Amino acid sequence: MALELAAKGANLLILARTQSTLQTTQREVEAACVSSRQVVDTRSVDLTRPDDITRALSHYHTPDILVCTAGGAPHKLGFLADIPPDAITSCMESHYYTSIFIVQCCLRLWLVAPQTPSPRHIILTSSTIAFLGLPGYIAYTPTKVAIRALADTLRQELLLYGYGAYKVHCCFPGTFLSESFFPEQKQKPELTKVIEGTNMSQPELERKMPGASQVARKIIRGLEMGKTYISVDFQTELLMNNMRGPSPRFWTAYEFLLGIVASLLWWVLRVNFDRKTRTYGEARGHRV
Repeated sequence: MALELAAKGANLLILARTQSTLQTTQREVEAACVSSRQVVDTRSVDLTRPDDITRALSHYHTPDILVCTAGGAPHKLGFLADIPPDAITSCMESHYYTSIFIVQCCLRLWLVAPQTPSPRHIILTSSTIAFLGLPGYIAYTPTKVAIRALADTLRQELLLYGYGAYKVHCCFPGTFLSESFFPEQKQKPELTKVIEGTNMSQPELERKMPGASQVARKIIRGLEMGKTYISVDFQTELLMNNMRGPSPRFWTAYEFLLGIVASLLWWVLRVNFDRKTRTYGEARGHRV
């Protein structure tokens, strides 16, 4: 996301925990800038600690766009009976707390800052899994559902401060190639791989799956179009419109029809997923 935004001329402040990773990232993002006048800075901060976030942002001008992408689950995958409790708590911290605390901090800064001519934007990152519970993602999925709920609630709550002053967006990437993907693969139960379609060799996955830059470009394209909910593949588009409820639509009639199609299609797939899960359990001697 940072590389794509730098290539569009953005000034960027990147927050993360690990200083060495931030230094590498800063060099890469600076190389992607299109102007010598662009500013790219980084700061090491624990995004689960609100006071640390406040101190970090106090050194900078108030941002106009906030992008929340922290996450990952390489050591938090597995069935509920098997994972340790700290896998559940750390997943909530790394996905939900890292988003809601910095959103709260930026919002408080915005409410005392002069209004900008164009809206300020909050971009939250959920996942396809927010619409589809899969065995093995029991610690991960609820946090992504929480991000979706945060986006819906925040969008309406921000109307308190003026129509059009703030825009909330939520993106729903599916499985894609990233630095954490293959470590996650080593931790995934085989059932999870079978259902999500990742039970193949690394070269096959690298050929078939989208990369992080491709996903980032699709998200930014959706933002530029003004979408509230942003999917990056058709499967997610179907799932999203099957479970959209009162969340804002972009192409109302088209997305309503997609929801009808998905309600039929995903019923069939759900029955298939249930069968695979039962077969997997029986093959391993689990009580059924």
